[in-house]
Amino acid sequence: MVHYDNMTQTDQLSPHLALLFAGVLVLAGCSAEFNGKEAKDGADKKGEKARNEKAVLVELAEVKRGMIESILERSAPLEAEAQVEVSARTSNPAIELLVEEGDKVEKNQVLLRLESDKQKNDFDQAKSQFDKEQIDFDRQESLYGDNLISEQVYRDAKFSLTQRRLAFEEAKRQFEYTEVRAPIKGTITLRDVKVGDQVGSGRKIFDIIDFDSTVAVIHVPEQYLPQLKPDIEARLISNTLGDTVFDGYVKRISPIVEARAGTIKVTVGVKKLGALRPGMWVDVELVLDTKQEALLIPKKSIVYDNDQTFAFKLHNDTNGVKRVKRQLVLPENADKVHIEPTDGFAVGEKVVVAGQSGLKENSRIREVGDPDPATVSTNAPTATATSAPVTSKSGT
Repeated sequence: MVHYDNMTQTDQLSPHLALLFAGVLVLAGCSAEFNGKEAKDGADKKGEKARNEKAVLVELAEVKRGMIESILERSAPLEAEAQVEVSARTSNPAIELLVEEGDKVEKNQVLLRLESDKQKNDFDQAKSQFDKEQIDFDRQESLYGDNLISEQVYRDAKFSLTQRRLAFEEAKRQFEYTEVRAPIKGTITLRDVKVGDQVGSGRKIFDIIDFDSTVAVIHVPEQYLPQLKPDIEARLISNTLGDTVFDGYVKRISPIVEARAGTIKVTVGVKKLGALRPGMWVDVELVLDTKQEALLIPKKSIVYDNDQTFAFKLHNDTNGVKRVKRQLVLPENADKVHIEPTDGFAVGEKVVVAGQSGLKENSRIREVGDPDPATVSTNAPTATATSAPVTSKSGT
């Protein structure tokens, strides 16, 4: 006969359950310890990666407000509007040279005298004959007024006077041609004659340029026509003279658009010529508009990537680490130093102006004077997390 103790089935299985429960606790403890260690290791690796991440050395500049000009740039050679070639108008030997290259002259000033004996004699003779003819005509005119001579006699006298006057004027002109005079004021830039030369009629002997008439002629696209006005400010920059800037102004604007090119001819005058000379090439800047309180970023911050224009803007991540992000730049105005972007920037923000070549989105950066994270010691003591062993007690 089988006998059962007073223990129930549950009482009989309880030691086994106790052992199973203890195993579960051990496994849970091990899992918690493993997960904690794994999380710590991940955090440590992430921190170590951040500490070991190379920081790119850059220079930053602040976004600020200031004045900016809307400038149209063109290049052109300088030219003198008043320049002439002086030629002889009669054939005679040169007997007196009165100027040299580089001399400044006034309009109608005598530059050269030619032999004039023949022209002087012709002039004196023509003047004498004209004076005599004038006296005779005055007498005939008086008689005609008193009806003492016929109309035909009067007409013949008048015709004879006219012929003598023409001969006298021609003789006078030929005599005056023996003195070569300056047709404009300016500077002698060429002398191609010397005393004793046989100077032929039509021979070029001087060049004269009025440097005060020096201008730059540029061609401006027609879309700028509404902004073009006489006397607006201009600047002329000469590379030959070390990028010296000369003040200028819009002197004339052509009233028509050149149909083929779609441009307008604009003549730019120079306020003070200084060392500028006709023939020099200059860069011409027309100041079309001026803004006094524009938001400005330095032009040095601009980076070009295919068809995009952008700048690297400073931001701090959640750990306070200096990083950069790319910001698209859509210029509204630009000069030689600054750009006025349409949006995307605020006063006080900082942008990278040097060192962009090593940057990409979210790159870590440091400024001059900042410690390099790569050189900072990473041997600082760290706490090691431990977990107590999980034990279980089995009751009997």
